[in-house]
Amino acid sequence: MKHNILTSTKHTLLALGVASALGATTAHAAASERMIVTLKQESMANALPVALSQAEMADFKSQSLELFANDINAQAIKTLPNINAVVMELTPEQLKQLEADGNVATVEVDPKRFVPEAIDASIAPFAESTPYGITMVQAQLVSDAAAANRKVCIMDTGYHRDHEDLVSVGVTGDDGYGSNDTGLWHNDGHGHGTHVAGTIAALGGNGTGVVGVNASGNLKLHIVKVFNDSGRWAYGSDLIEAINQCEAAGANVTSMSLGGSGSSTAERNAFDQSYQRGMLHIAAAGNGGNSALSYPASYDNVVSVAAVDSSENKASFSQYNSQVEIAGPGVGVNSTWNNGGYRSISGTSMATPHVSGVAALVWSNFPQCSNAQIRAALNATAKDKGAAGRDTSYGHGIVQAKAAYDYLAQSCGGGVDPAPVANFTFSTSGLTATFTNGSTAGTYNWTFGDGNSSSQSSLSHTYAQAGSYDVTLKVTNSAGDFDTVVKQVTVEDAVTPPGCSGLSAWSASTFYRVGDRVSYKGYEYKSTWWSRGAQPDIFSNVWNKVGKCN
Repeated sequence: MKHNILTSTKHTLLALGVASALGATTAHAAASERMIVTLKQESMANALPVALSQAEMADFKSQSLELFANDINAQAIKTLPNINAVVMELTPEQLKQLEADGNVATVEVDPKRFVPEAIDASIAPFAESTPYGITMVQAQLVSDAAAANRKVCIMDTGYHRDHEDLVSVGVTGDDGYGSNDTGLWHNDGHGHGTHVAGTIAALGGNGTGVVGVNASGNLKLHIVKVFNDSGRWAYGSDLIEAINQCEAAGANVTSMSLGGSGSSTAERNAFDQSYQRGMLHIAAAGNGGNSALSYPASYDNVVSVAAVDSSENKASFSQYNSQVEIAGPGVGVNSTWNNGGYRSISGTSMATPHVSGVAALVWSNFPQCSNAQIRAALNATAKDKGAAGRDTSYGHGIVQAKAAYDYLAQSCGGGVDPAPVANFTFSTSGLTATFTNGSTAGTYNWTFGDGNSSSQSSLSHTYAQAGSYDVTLKVTNSAGDFDTVVKQVTVEDAVTPPGCSGLSAWSASTFYRVGDRVSYKGYEYKSTWWSRGAQPDIFSNVWNKVGKCN
């Protein structure tokens, strides 16, 4: 019956506005790029003559998306029905067609995601020991007897199921397939995923190896092998698919010791929607030792994890920025390895499973609490380090399991004055910036970087001259606790300065191809990637700064 439903509706898709009415076009031999094409919601929300189950609707959307790809003579590498998107290799000619299609919401490069480079240290002895990080995050002070009611989904290089210090029964997983054929999930030819799993759930009390945050063996695990045995990069669209696999397996927490530069609207939307459905996503801030944003960690609905050493100081390699939310032990972390032994390595990859393991640990004791309440509890009770309140190096501080447990015991944290969380978004028009407050309740203090300030909740501010300004928002609750966030805001004169040597000024609405040249803020830039809306002074992976204008 399902097949008949899909077949009977296939020939009406163009009339319903699901697929593009562009007509057949031969794909040229020009260089193509892997892109995510997202269709507008109204293009996919069509009334059908029969009711479909959720699975049937997903199949219907997948077929609709494949037909859309076929309509421009492109092949659908994969369909992402949850977000109305399809991944395709597109030529410049096909991209031009999509620009004129009213059904298309966004067309963007499918960003690459990597296993961060880990820093090797010593091989551990086989006698059981408790790594310093387990004590630092207070894991041994909270019982994990109820851990079976939570499941952590680990997106990584796989899981060495035969390791004597890891659970082998009841662990589930998904393999990559198609263009992302990563091999069997229960085989880890790299070691990174097995190391992460050991920090989360290495067995305690067995007289060997190490102890994980959840050491009883009760915590449920689901493994999605997004990287192959050599740790080769994956795409953002692979993570979108992995989110669905995690949810389908019944996971509550994702642990993502991975990342890459370049954000994706489709990827961001997938994490946002999953978070709204109750998942808690946790990812590594990155090992670049700089202030660059790494994704998916830097999306608002993903917890970005920084790394500290055994002395609770920020690791030199740990990335620092306004999206860093919390910190965990990440230097010289001893855990399980894919050769059946153990290895001590460093990275925000090692800090991330400490936080995801603690999230599952405390949540298992309070399953009635929401993902947002668990997240708030971890932030409110983190051990403050660095500048008072939230800062760019440690976020709210080092995750603390027992403190979060005690906090949640008060009606999921509702019985105590919650710690404030400062956040805002902004848009600019000429010299005016409009700020939208996304913070928790409290009193607000804005400083705009030009000597002016305000205590309003949300507002607009007009600067006297063009430039970049550090805008700070401080939020204080009734108990006197406060949190701050700083973001750089750039405003420009309404009149765009002339270009370099006759070049046009960069425009956010123009689609650029490889080799295009523009002027921007007094400099000439050359495009190295197809883009639209990628600001030249921010997206260095898309634009190459050629030189200063005459």
